[in-house]
Amino acid sequence: GPVLAEGWLCLSVCLSWLGHWGPRETGLAASHHSTLFPGTTCVLVSFPFIFNPCLGCKENTPQWATFIYYLPFIIIFQFGWAATQISHLSLIPELVTSDHEKVELTAFRYAFTVMANITVYGLAWVLLNFQVDQPDHTEHLGIQDVPIFRNLSLIVVVLGAVFSLIFHLGTKEKPYPPGSLPQLEESTPLLQKERMSPPRPLLIWKDWLLEPAFYQVAVLYMSTRLIVNLSQTYIAMYLTNSLLLSKKYIATIPLVMYISGFLSSFLMKPVNKWIGRNLTYFVGILVILAFASWVTLARQMGAEIYGAAVLLGAGSATILVTSLSMTADLIGTNTHSGAFVYGAMSFTDKMANGLAVMAIQNLHPTSLPSPCRTELCCPACVSFYHWVMVLVTGGIAIAAIASLCCIMVWPIRVRYHAVCLRGLSGAGSPCGATESTEGRMRSSIVN
Repeated sequence: GPVLAEGWLCLSVCLSWLGHWGPRETGLAASHHSTLFPGTTCVLVSFPFIFNPCLGCKENTPQWATFIYYLPFIIIFQFGWAATQISHLSLIPELVTSDHEKVELTAFRYAFTVMANITVYGLAWVLLNFQVDQPDHTEHLGIQDVPIFRNLSLIVVVLGAVFSLIFHLGTKEKPYPPGSLPQLEESTPLLQKERMSPPRPLLIWKDWLLEPAFYQVAVLYMSTRLIVNLSQTYIAMYLTNSLLLSKKYIATIPLVMYISGFLSSFLMKPVNKWIGRNLTYFVGILVILAFASWVTLARQMGAEIYGAAVLLGAGSATILVTSLSMTADLIGTNTHSGAFVYGAMSFTDKMANGLAVMAIQNLHPTSLPSPCRTELCCPACVSFYHWVMVLVTGGIAIAAIASLCCIMVWPIRVRYHAVCLRGLSGAGSPCGATESTEGRMRSSIVN
């Protein structure tokens, strides 16, 4: 449900601004607002085509022709989704400055994302249950289920468009661009005493590439996204091909996962205050490892799959919210280049996820030389998705622990390589490659 999630995310900014952080002239930069709108439009116009049959295609249409048909819609969707997500994430460091408030706002954002996904899976469960009375109903997914996913995509597009419209119409921007001077009035003195302040470092996008902490957080965020995205991608195949459960479970199990994650998101701020960022992430990884161990030992599951889903949902929520909070800590006061940081993190996670899916699919039994060419007749497919779920959760969790240990040994600390600004009275002067006084005071140490 990316479209509905996008609408919920936009609405969460409105509610977080109105409900907790007060009337701050919204604190929204014009660039964020102007990027959210075209991104939303790209998603709305492309998403319905992805979940609808190829127009003009027939049974004998070559697979490469179908691929070419869907490729432009997928590109437009990914562009729009990335533009919306990065702009939305970049608002977090601008709305709040306290580390604990960043966690709270990130958790609030994740809670709305989960609400959107719960809505999508709830609708999928309803649509699949309505299909039970139809004569062509089967327990496994097939061509007969295309209308269900078509209707589901259209419903979430409409709902997402409604919430996005609420955001774009209900959130007012500043009357002047950020950083510009307000209009002077008659009572405003022309000359004001300016208190001398230490140079303020300005970190631009090229400077982030020289920061070791940038790569530390990128690796941790990439590992987190691999766990979350790949587990969500292959959970349906694991349920239907490995556990041989009916197709209604592909709606109910993710629903349980998201409800568990939704409830866990409300614990993020107090837990982070109590034990810190690193230990909170470590606890989430331990929950993920508990899920991987359960899947490894239990080759067949019945009702206990709901318990495993609770662990996966809670662990995924914990590590995702914490890694996003670490990214916000890394950005700190450099909100002008925050979009680049989030964009770079998103790029690494997209590349890693794409390569991982390609590697997994190339190892699929039906892609290897074999007389069996479909999953239904392939006995090896039963154990294949079982071990995929173990490796994408347990294996990547071990890599995430190694990255976390690196952060604990060398804490996240930004060293500025930028130009220092002294306000109106001072000229720009190079800060050099060493850490500034403000950098030592702020330094974004995550513990």
